[in-house]
Amino acid sequence: MSTQLERTLQTEILYRLARYPVVPIAVPNGLYMPARTEEERVLVRRIVARMRNDGMLTPGAPDLVLLGEKRALCLELKRPASRDIFMKRPKGRLSPEQRAFRDRCVDCGVEYLVADCWEDVEAVLPELY
Repeated sequence: MSTQLERTLQTEILYRLARYPVVPIAVPNGLYMPARTEEERVLVRRIVARMRNDGMLTPGAPDLVLLGEKRALCLELKRPASRDIFMKRPKGRLSPEQRAFRDRCVDCGVEYLVADCWEDVEAVLPELY
């Protein structure tokens, strides 16, 4: 997730999921490490490369994984379409890495959902428990 709207949506969904018999797992797939000097930049590149090699940073991984009694669900949150006084903002789209991850989930029989509101998530919750 990249925008404030998506972060707010994730916070809302995690809060509401507390009432359901599922285990939500937020997947951290990004980090911010400030580097002021070239030596620090080299160190940050090494740390990120090591995390990527160890499988700690997976390109395209979903924002949330929901575990229920019957099955699991990978949940990708996207910005809803919106309009303000300056412009119309289109609905968020999956990146090529996210599409590849989604296809891999589908091939393995794991459900994958792209949601832009709580109602999208709430509709599939009964299938998990």
